[in-house]
Amino acid sequence: MTFELIEEFRLEESTKNQISDLLKLSFLEVEFHNRTYFKQLPQYRLLLKNKEELIGQLGLDYRVMTLNAKPIRVIGIIDFAVFPTHQGKGYGTKLLNKLDAIAKEHINNIDFLFLVTDNPKIYQKNGYRLSDQKVKWLAIDQHVNYGLYEKELLDCLMYKPIGQQQWDNNGHLDLLGYLY
Repeated sequence: MTFELIEEFRLEESTKNQISDLLKLSFLEVEFHNRTYFKQLPQYRLLLKNKEELIGQLGLDYRVMTLNAKPIRVIGIIDFAVFPTHQGKGYGTKLLNKLDAIAKEHINNIDFLFLVTDNPKIYQKNGYRLSDQKVKWLAIDQHVNYGLYEKELLDCLMYKPIGQQQWDNNGHLDLLGYLY
């Protein structure tokens, strides 16, 4: 098994096809239309492979957000998935642990890992915390921009501190972009 951190624009066609297949199998309720992403292309991918076979992947988005009007540097986790034939074998945890190691190598440039999920269990086992926040984001669906949206999100936002910055669960979070 090998890990590969790669820029999105460098993905080979065979890897893109495997990612597309993985997402279709992992998110049955979502129409991916043979895409390798749900709402927006990530900047990077963290891939777990066995030779050329994709086992699982994390899409990664590095951006600034604001928490109570203070900038925070965040790596967002997007479209995290492991092929069903490889689930239950610890590969998801391996991917999250590898991301932790990469983030900690760059602790001066990353304050938090961040994601949105409707299934927090694997993340909680790996040190992520739930946060209920009033959130503002750019609403995007099927390549259409619907403008800014603001809403309190409960039981779906998760974060993991990397640097020394503190997360304020009572604060206002502006994603300064789309909701993962």
